[in-house]
Amino acid sequence: MLDRKIAPQIKKITEIPFPSPTEKKLSNGIPIHGFNIGSQEVVQIELIVKAGLKHGEKALEASAMTNLVGEASSKYSPGKIVELVDYYGAFFESSCNGDRSHFALFTLTKHLNTVLPIFVEAILNPTFPERETAIYLKNSQQNFLIQQEKTDYICRKNFNNLLFENHPYGRTLSASDYDNVSSLELISFHNKHLVAPNCELFVSGNFEENVYELLEKYFSQIPDRKSQVIHFDKVVTNKGGQHFFEKEKAIQSGIRIGKVLDVPFGSTDFYNLKILNTLFGGYFGSRLMKNIREDKGYTYGIGSGIATSEDASFFFITTEVGKDVTTLAVQEIYNELSEITTKKVSAKELETVKNYMLGSLLKESDGVFSIADRFKGVYFKGDSFDFYNRYIQAINNVTSKDLLNTAQKYFNDTNLLEVIAGAK
Repeated sequence: MLDRKIAPQIKKITEIPFPSPTEKKLSNGIPIHGFNIGSQEVVQIELIVKAGLKHGEKALEASAMTNLVGEASSKYSPGKIVELVDYYGAFFESSCNGDRSHFALFTLTKHLNTVLPIFVEAILNPTFPERETAIYLKNSQQNFLIQQEKTDYICRKNFNNLLFENHPYGRTLSASDYDNVSSLELISFHNKHLVAPNCELFVSGNFEENVYELLEKYFSQIPDRKSQVIHFDKVVTNKGGQHFFEKEKAIQSGIRIGKVLDVPFGSTDFYNLKILNTLFGGYFGSRLMKNIREDKGYTYGIGSGIATSEDASFFFITTEVGKDVTTLAVQEIYNELSEITTKKVSAKELETVKNYMLGSLLKESDGVFSIADRFKGVYFKGDSFDFYNRYIQAINNVTSKDLLNTAQKYFNDTNLLEVIAGAK
């Protein structure tokens, strides 16, 4: 019997034994990455396509195409696809980022044979009916207009535009963009990008081995034509400076400060930056939260992050504060940047951050879908599961001196971009 008076033994985390995916290829060359390790009778099929926001000639082509897939197809009238899939307790999810579009099916394993053909029909043969497309664009336009009234949105939009001024990552939307997308353009974008060289398949959950035969049967229909995807140069630097965007009568100010990072994914500097960012503003006990939220009371929330896309990595600090404390909040942010670039982190603070990060890695790697997501997170950056064990080693071994050197190298004032949106 378990003796609850005795505390469990504490073990140092040194690795996470991730299972290697099963690697296969369809006859048209599309790679399949399989994780058949689930305990529940559920399965996820995900098709990821190089059809991200940066690939559209118009700003909304990629996102509209992605979100409207599943509305109607050559075989099914509007609304019928959702009705059929919902009947079996399954559902679709689609999303679009700067680099890729994602289409995912979640279903009970026993219904896979039935709903997979519907899923494939929705992806391969969408029709983008004019009425449904117009409704989607009008609703999206209304949401855009609502967002335009928010200082955090204005701040984020202009920050990205200035940070990536010569790259599609920095492209901004206007209300008129929603009036300039047609069903024919969405069909053209879909047909141009949904080709085998642009696609990868991921299957995860609890499934029979015949799933690979099903994937071959249905997804081998994707044409094996040459990809027309345009490749963009990596963004390795940016212009800095202070920029203010006025929003009359706003009671809060949106603040973003950051810079592009020229650092290889998975390098020693990359790991040290991730650790340093966590300490600085990456969790609830971070320095930014303690100072600007808990001590000064200028904001409900503040944080920092390191974002990594195919063509760029960047560091950012983001918050919203009351109009009357905007200048004070910005000054405190720079005070914290100065502190972290001039003084070593204490052993106690560093140990707290290490324990938090290691615990988070374990928590976020629990379950087959989480494991598959972990794999995708490094696979498209050209790495493998070994990334995480190198990460764990870096967390365990990093010193206060290492972090100070990293802060001095990357978190100085050079090229820092500051964007504020609010009332004067």
